[in-house]
Amino acid sequence: MQKKLMATYILIISLTIIIAILFSWQKGDKYIKDTIKKDTEIKVELLSDIINKESKENNFVFQDFVDEYSKKSDIRITIIDRQGQVVADSHEDYKIMDNHAYRQEVSNAINGKMSSEIRYSKTIGANYLYTAMPIYIKNFDGVLRVSLPLIDVQNITIDMIKYVIYGILIGAVIAVIIAYFVTKKFMEPLGELTDAAIKISQGSYNKIYLKNNDETGKLADAFNEMTVKLRLNMWKLEKRNNEFEAVLSSMINGVVAVDEQYKVFISNNKLNHILDINENIMGKKVFEVIRNTTIFNVLEKSIEQNEYIVDETTIKGKDDKIIRVYANPIFASKPSKSRNLGTLLVVQDITDIKKLENVRSDFVSNVTHELNTPLTSIRGFVDTLKNGAIKDEKVANRFLDIIDIESERLSLLIQDILSLSSIENMEKEANISDNKMNEIINEVIDVLNPKISKKGIELKVIVQENITYKCNRNRIKQLIINLMDNAIKYTEKGTITISCEDIDDTIIIKVKDTGIGIDEEYIPRLFERFYRVDKGRSRKMGGTGLGLSIVKHIVGLYNGEIEVKSEVGKGSLFVVRLPKQDGRRCIDIG
Repeated sequence: MQKKLMATYILIISLTIIIAILFSWQKGDKYIKDTIKKDTEIKVELLSDIINKESKENNFVFQDFVDEYSKKSDIRITIIDRQGQVVADSHEDYKIMDNHAYRQEVSNAINGKMSSEIRYSKTIGANYLYTAMPIYIKNFDGVLRVSLPLIDVQNITIDMIKYVIYGILIGAVIAVIIAYFVTKKFMEPLGELTDAAIKISQGSYNKIYLKNNDETGKLADAFNEMTVKLRLNMWKLEKRNNEFEAVLSSMINGVVAVDEQYKVFISNNKLNHILDINENIMGKKVFEVIRNTTIFNVLEKSIEQNEYIVDETTIKGKDDKIIRVYANPIFASKPSKSRNLGTLLVVQDITDIKKLENVRSDFVSNVTHELNTPLTSIRGFVDTLKNGAIKDEKVANRFLDIIDIESERLSLLIQDILSLSSIENMEKEANISDNKMNEIINEVIDVLNPKISKKGIELKVIVQENITYKCNRNRIKQLIINLMDNAIKYTEKGTITISCEDIDDTIIIKVKDTGIGIDEEYIPRLFERFYRVDKGRSRKMGGTGLGLSIVKHIVGLYNGEIEVKSEVGKGSLFVVRLPKQDGRRCIDIG
């Protein structure tokens, strides 16, 4: 910047010098020539007076006059008659000189007017100033002309111009030096402001301190105020951006925003997780990174119709996913600038929701079926009794026994449904106290011992002594009863083993049987409501299909885990791990 200012100053000074020299040359040359012209005219008038005076003497000769006074005044004197013939000349032989009648100054003088002309003299070979005036003497009318060479005038002018140039150059050098220091002093604060602006562009918001009280000082103050506001705005912007990124990354749905050229300018990691994308998609076209026809159709339809669009699709892979895609145009927030900035896509993984809907649908269907079966049986036998069977005591008693069995089955089903619903909706466990696990297990054995004895099953109990667990006694008792009852139902003969031990502050309960076992393909669905591997056999045994589902929910209520190992024809092993901890919470495990 300083170099540019200096170059500008030098250019201005150079132009000033050139203009000053040209002006000085013209004015100086004109002034000197005008002065010499006036001086020459005075000399001509004086010589004219002298000629008039001396011409009265008898011995007056023109040539002698011009020779004498030319030496005295150091000028060239010429006398010309009215016909233009030279009659005397101080520098040349007048006899061989040309006729001068047509020369401008001579012609004007012949016509009675003094005249001066500057002309190049071929005879002398230089510029001359010619001044002529008419003279009238005894026996002669003619012209007196005085000639003065201008070479001296030009030399004087050149000398004057030299001094002018020297003065201007000296002044120019001084002006350049002064301009250098002035621009340097002026540019120093501007340089500091420039450096500060560069640092701000690099993210460093430091103030600058200038002692100047001029405009640069005011500029520095304004710059510092701008820096403070910019730092505050940047802090707010970063805070807002961090909040936005935090919210975006915390969303459970995938989010991607594309501009009018389909380039991604906003996205979150959840989108990559849902769509199994393993690359950074920012700045790329959505078609390059997301390969799903439904998403493309929703996006294009939203852009074409400029409205909200939603659709669902299934993504095939290792684990199939069901996703719901929402597309909505993005408009500027200010009404005055209402224009489409792009399109926002929200991708929601609804696989679990669909599974829950299916479970809920199956649950309703199963509950309806399970309730309808005993009710139909009860109503059928009641109608039969009403139509006369009640009179046959033997038939009536058999029907009443069946009604009693179906009523008990219906009651057990309702109790299991209520129990499952109670556990699912429970926020925290109630009636918690320290309980000895061996006492709970003994109570369960006392309840189930008749069933065990009836089937002739051998029971083995392996319980570590002095195991205490902080829990709801009835809840854990229900868990063990369901596991044991399940083992009894599917074991015709053989052994059932129940064990309990405390390992690393974890209560481990194991129920093992030597029953029919479970095929590996059915194990993942074993804890679903009303799911039975052998439905006919389970109903015949009086099972509701909710026992293991209740077990899993109780385990989840205590932040525990349950594992199943089974082999067809050899038996099954259920392992429950319940961590020891103070807090209990209800977890919906579906």
